Amino acid sequence: MGFSLQELLLYVCLAITIVFAAVYVYFKWSYTYWKKRNVPCLEPSFPFGHFFDTILLRRTLGEILREHYRKLQGHRFAGTYFLTKPSFCFMDPDLIKKVLVKDFSHFHDRGFYLNEEQEPLTGHLFLLTGIKWRNLRIKLTPTFTSGKMKMMFQTVAECGSELQQSLKKMANKEEGVDIKEIIARFSTDVISSCAFGIQCNCLKNPNAEFREWGKKIATPTYIASLNLVISTLYPSLISNLRMRTFDPIISNYFNKMVEETVSYREKNNVHRNDFMQLLIQIKNKGSIEEDMEIADKEMKPGEIGLSMDCLAAQAFVFFLAGFETSSTTMSFCLYELSVNQDIQERVREEIDALLRENGGNITYEAIQHMEYLDKVVAETLRKYPPFTYLSRVCTKSYQVPESDVVVEEGTQITIPVLALHHDPKYYPDPERFDPERFNEEEKANRHQYVYLPFGEGPRICIGTRFGLMQTKVGLISLLSKYEFTLSEKTPVPLVVDPKSSFIMAAQGGIWLKIRTRVT
Repeated sequence: MGFSLQELLLYVCLAITIVFAAVYVYFKWSYTYWKKRNVPCLEPSFPFGHFFDTILLRRTLGEILREHYRKLQGHRFAGTYFLTKPSFCFMDPDLIKKVLVKDFSHFHDRGFYLNEEQEPLTGHLFLLTGIKWRNLRIKLTPTFTSGKMKMMFQTVAECGSELQQSLKKMANKEEGVDIKEIIARFSTDVISSCAFGIQCNCLKNPNAEFREWGKKIATPTYIASLNLVISTLYPSLISNLRMRTFDPIISNYFNKMVEETVSYREKNNVHRNDFMQLLIQIKNKGSIEEDMEIADKEMKPGEIGLSMDCLAAQAFVFFLAGFETSSTTMSFCLYELSVNQDIQERVREEIDALLRENGGNITYEAIQHMEYLDKVVAETLRKYPPFTYLSRVCTKSYQVPESDVVVEEGTQITIPVLALHHDPKYYPDPERFDPERFNEEEKANRHQYVYLPFGEGPRICIGTRFGLMQTKVGLISLLSKYEFTLSEKTPVPLVVDPKSSFIMAAQGGIWLKIRTRVT
């Protein structure tokens, strides 16, 4: 028995309608998850839940969470949906402290996509889970002590001098320059030298190979942003679809470069005061030599050394996080100093005074005494946190204190860093740039867990010391010789790039005019 074309079209339309209706009903049923649990939640939209604007690259994930935070002000937590997947957002600083520290055993993993076999470069400290993360953290912690920072300081200072020299040709021009691009070259020089032992001279050669690879990784794109959102809120989807977080060409390049660097050093007995040398030492001996006794007490028998893939992954994340976060922070800082000339002058006076005391040289010890510079950097990180949210996953069921709410195992957790940093309850007039928010009295009167530029607890950023050192050296090198003002190309206030889902960035760059100081 056959069907006429009209009947066939009717049945097809009916089938599509039934499927669509079934999907719609399933989504609407899924969107009752938080309501059933008495968790505050804004009305989700079919079929993307609360993150449609993020998928369309109209707003970042951090900005979406900030909106929820504002609209649900007064609540200690909230629920969100990505498609049908529920996510739990902790908004109260006391609860955040429990999640990040006291009850860390319930939230010790970030919940991002990780596949060491398919993508070896994802096997780094930031993504690793459970006992693998713990063992690697123990091995790597001694590489970021103040002593190791002093060891690498001279390399960073030399890059600072190169940065200072590179601006001579760009200074005193009316059109201004994109300061983010200049500082990104400085950061790339620092990281390539300290992490890989490679002198790439990006400041002298903007098209240096290492800088080009850095651009490929860090430049926001639609696919990269979408991958990041999915890997944050729906990591299993990445695995099921066998999507890759990095272009295989990028992975092959970094793996090959690290392997060749390690092989050359080991065959030729080359030693440098850098991060790569410390990784090689851990690879061959299980720990940093002077910390061997401490490490052996904490590690189980046989848990020594690093595989070449693991070593490459740690060098890669050091490169990725180190150059992008520091260059972003320095750029935003110079923007704010250009808007607030009085603050720029005050921090410059402190720099001049301490440089005079040290014969014109930047020293590790001098940087530690620059109190106002420290406040300026802290306020920059408050207003423009590189990571606008923290991600965790509930690894075992957790009852939220002083409530009947139970967060189920496997639930994605978010902490809205950008929202906390801009809450007028903690930071009055939050859009105003005010370094005095970080004087000792203000800090003592403010909850510690409303300032989270590096996270907190056992998974706090391991490279915080290095990032701050690099940032301050760059700023001192620039402010001691140059004055900065706004270019007409830079909007006030800045517009956040909606494609910058992971690390905050300004849309269109940050254009500033540079003038050589007359002394």
